[in-house]
Amino acid sequence: MTKEDIVKQIIKDVGGSDNINNAWHCMTRLRFDLKDEKKVDYAALEKTPKVVGTKYQSNQLQVVIGTDVADYYAPLAKELGLDEANQGETSEKKGAVSLFMDTVSGVFGPIVPAIAGAGMIKGLMAGLVALNVISNQTDTYLVIDMIASGVFTFLPFFVAASAARIFKTNQYLAIAIAATLQFPTMTNAVAEGSISAFRLFGVLPVPVFNYAGTVIPIIFAVLALSYIYRWVDKLLPQVLRTVFTPTISLFVAGILTLTVIGPISIHLGNLLAAGVAGLFTISPVLAGIVVGAIRPIAIFTGLHHAMTPIALQNFANQGYDMLMPMMFMANMAITGATAAIYFKVKTKEEKSIILSSAVSGLLGITEPALFGILSKYKKAFIAATVGSSVASAFISFFGVRIYGYILSSIFSLPAYIGEYFIYAVLGIILAIGLSFAMSWFLVPNQAAEGDRYTNEVDLHAVTHGEYVPLEDVPDEVFSTKMMGEGYAIESQDGQIFAPVSGEVTTVFPSKHAVGIKTQNGVEVLVHMGIDTVSLGGQGFEVFVKAGEQVTPQTKLAQMDLPFIKQQGKETMVIVLITNMDRVQQFSGSTDLEGRHQAGALLEKVVLNA
Repeated sequence: MTKEDIVKQIIKDVGGSDNINNAWHCMTRLRFDLKDEKKVDYAALEKTPKVVGTKYQSNQLQVVIGTDVADYYAPLAKELGLDEANQGETSEKKGAVSLFMDTVSGVFGPIVPAIAGAGMIKGLMAGLVALNVISNQTDTYLVIDMIASGVFTFLPFFVAASAARIFKTNQYLAIAIAATLQFPTMTNAVAEGSISAFRLFGVLPVPVFNYAGTVIPIIFAVLALSYIYRWVDKLLPQVLRTVFTPTISLFVAGILTLTVIGPISIHLGNLLAAGVAGLFTISPVLAGIVVGAIRPIAIFTGLHHAMTPIALQNFANQGYDMLMPMMFMANMAITGATAAIYFKVKTKEEKSIILSSAVSGLLGITEPALFGILSKYKKAFIAATVGSSVASAFISFFGVRIYGYILSSIFSLPAYIGEYFIYAVLGIILAIGLSFAMSWFLVPNQAAEGDRYTNEVDLHAVTHGEYVPLEDVPDEVFSTKMMGEGYAIESQDGQIFAPVSGEVTTVFPSKHAVGIKTQNGVEVLVHMGIDTVSLGGQGFEVFVKAGEQVTPQTKLAQMDLPFIKQQGKETMVIVLITNMDRVQQFSGSTDLEGRHQAGALLEKVVLNA
């Protein structure tokens, strides 16, 4: 049965859609607010594939699915006409910058190999040209450049496909939007420069811009498409959806992208460029501080293209430019921060990606480092920003300048030979050294557990308190081990630590549950309290985010025990291994009763070979 078939069967067994007031989900269960609980066919429900168990509590029907419950909520929400993003709980609030970086990180994760590979080739070719080993006019160069530059020129296509997955919309419609932005009609108009805008319906202006290599326009375009598609799909009768939902969605999203989303993104870049030009009239040092600070995020968002015309204009008017040396410092700072992460990760695959990204950064191509590495390690991104800002201010103070346009790579250093050469070299050392050092100290080491024990996982006490056997937990979903094996602890101080070393995979919006995956693939669920999902995040403060590395010394969360108890909720913390098919046996002490300190080793989990 498909997910859609399973969801339809569940709806039928709970009494049909007419019996459902609302539905949402927690970390492991679909939850229903029903009109009449007597209409539920529990026997049929529990025979449904993927349904681990059922429970009716607090006027809610709970259908236990597992940690992949979100995959079943999406078709359920669509079937019931609910907003998929609204799960009936208070979502975790994130800062705009953090939310934006998390989104971009999620979008670029799958396409990092393409960017890293192309970036390495592009950087090496640029280096060979700078050293006069090869001319950029030869057929050999032109062919290899096609291989390297294709990814960056048509980056909107890659971003569209990946963003569609993040925003849960049709991937091919998203790619169609990218194709709209880079259709020859638009690119030829840009190249010819004969018109500034097309006139849609003879009235509505469609500005002519070059969207090659841009990131922000297509991300927001796909985001808009996701809402438009759901809105149209909801309005149309079932019989018309197959043909008219994609037709209307593409038409509306395409016009919105060409007339509003795309132009706004380009104008933001132009505004940034004007601001940078104004800073140089005030103080080159101030310009260094600001440009150095915004350069990494400008590359990250694709707004950095707007700075190039300023540099070219400076060459024309003054015969030299001080902006490009700052771009050089930013690239070196990004490289330094990325290089430090090499010593923080443990897997060969991650080390390989980081090494190639750092080398690409040295060669002047920083997209692999930014999108593939620093978007994931935000503290390293901060380190790169600081290093870029300080180094740019330093070289600006000494008046470092360049007299011709060249790629900002380590091979461009000979172009600085002259009275400013020593300051350029010192700036590079400062940029790489400072960002490397900050990244080294700010980013924690990745767990090495998977390297030391390929078939064991250490299970630690998640909090300070009294050990509770899983069988004694007052929730049959846990006590009957529907979701997996583990233990519980009645916390004494509300401080919750990671029970294993690994990567945070999920932080539930209501903050009561955190998912962790170890290096060797064991999936661990930390569930704080019982039925605490209904508190909507109140009483919990979470200190980690998805994608972060944790160890048993990492504090995951703080529970407000008095508040939670006042709401009539149990405060014990349950730790479960949810993919028990990976586990052969638990080995360790058989007498775990009593009080344990957080981080104490409780058991070793022996895995199947």
